[in-house]
Amino acid sequence: MAEQTHNGSAPEPASGSSAQNGPTRSTGPLTLLRRIGPAIVVAAVVLGPGSIVSASKLGCQYQYDLLWLIPVASVLMIALTMTSMTIGAVQDKLPCQAVAESFGRPAAVAVGLAMLTAVTLFQASNNNAMLMALEGFIGKPEVPADTQELVSPELGTPEKGPAHLGQAELLRIGGMLGFNLFVIGLMWISRRNLYRMIEKAMAWLVGAMVLAFAVNLLFAKPSLSGIAQGLIPKLPSEQWNLSGSTEALMTMGAMVATTFSVAAAFYQAYQVREKGWTQKDLAVGRLDSVVGIGALGLITMMILICGAAGLYGIDPATLTDAAAVAIALEPLFGDSARYVFAIGVLAGAVSSFLVNALIGAVVFCDAINQPTSLSKPVVRAWTVIALLLGWAVASFAVIAQIELANFIVFAQCLTVVAIPVLGISIIWQARQLPSGTLPRWVMPVNYVGLLVVLALAARTVIKLAS
Repeated sequence: MAEQTHNGSAPEPASGSSAQNGPTRSTGPLTLLRRIGPAIVVAAVVLGPGSIVSASKLGCQYQYDLLWLIPVASVLMIALTMTSMTIGAVQDKLPCQAVAESFGRPAAVAVGLAMLTAVTLFQASNNNAMLMALEGFIGKPEVPADTQELVSPELGTPEKGPAHLGQAELLRIGGMLGFNLFVIGLMWISRRNLYRMIEKAMAWLVGAMVLAFAVNLLFAKPSLSGIAQGLIPKLPSEQWNLSGSTEALMTMGAMVATTFSVAAAFYQAYQVREKGWTQKDLAVGRLDSVVGIGALGLITMMILICGAAGLYGIDPATLTDAAAVAIALEPLFGDSARYVFAIGVLAGAVSSFLVNALIGAVVFCDAINQPTSLSKPVVRAWTVIALLLGWAVASFAVIAQIELANFIVFAQCLTVVAIPVLGISIIWQARQLPSGTLPRWVMPVNYVGLLVVLALAARTVIKLAS
């Protein structure tokens, strides 16, 4: 079933696509494993700074008590990713095209804007996480004594001196801009084989995260009984007050939102089209979803367990950046703590940096009836816009002197408000699929996931308004 582009012509088959392989498929275990890839990209995008920071702080504050959140969110994510994959492989139209034909172009644009909003906030947290990782290696930039905060004699409140704004903040903003320009240049250089480059790069970066956080876990020596008890769903027995624990609830919301990423799952439909998968590839697509998202859940659990074993008892408010977390872990790892943790954060930020912006660009181009292939100039142009929007929001956070870790959690929570429309769109399109294309357990899990997303969105709105 060939994809139709916006000008009505069939797309060029992707490199290694099913169109080139003929009507038959080899379904041996090794063959299937060699062909997986799209969900690894999704996992790499989702396993960004939000997941790393949220999991670390959750383990620090509640030890193993909320470990169960991750496998639950992972199952929800597997179901939604598998659903989106099936839509992309089976359905004639791209997701936003289907919305436009049934509900009108404004409805499709609303879906595209919801994705672009979520991507901008994710991208802002990625920019700030890049600062966290780099400061973990080199430390925070020093501010000269004569440019420290000044005191207004009339008001008795601190105010920032102009030289301070010109050196410390601009140094960070300029560093983030430089990295964004580097990513933009890399994207344009690799435009002809961009998807293949992304798949390979994401696999290596996920591997780097596994290695870095596995080393953390090895030195942390966590309690096996604590891990087992943490897998039983419950609220923390201590330090928990439902009406007063706003920050804790937001951290939990960020943890679920970053593991159960509706935006990343929505993009899976476009990835399988880019790869050339059809209904004959559903078996490998299901395996891809389980392996890719399973890896996401496993790594996130390792991060939380490491935080529970090495950071529990420390005030979570002191974990403002990667360097602070590294210092807290130093009794376990010694002087190498800063570098071990920073490598993991850096790999997480880099892995989600370009692809996150591409997600927003591809979906928005579909929403406004433009081509969606990664080789098309319009997609790359909107990717640049998404990158620069994220940089602008992150720059504001630096100028306003918002703590980086708190900003990341806050930004990830705000994305929960934008994504219910994406979840509704996936489930609506899944209901149009031919009978038997999805395993029976998937749709009931999707409905549970939608309820979770709506509850998180409502809770976030209430807490931000209060």
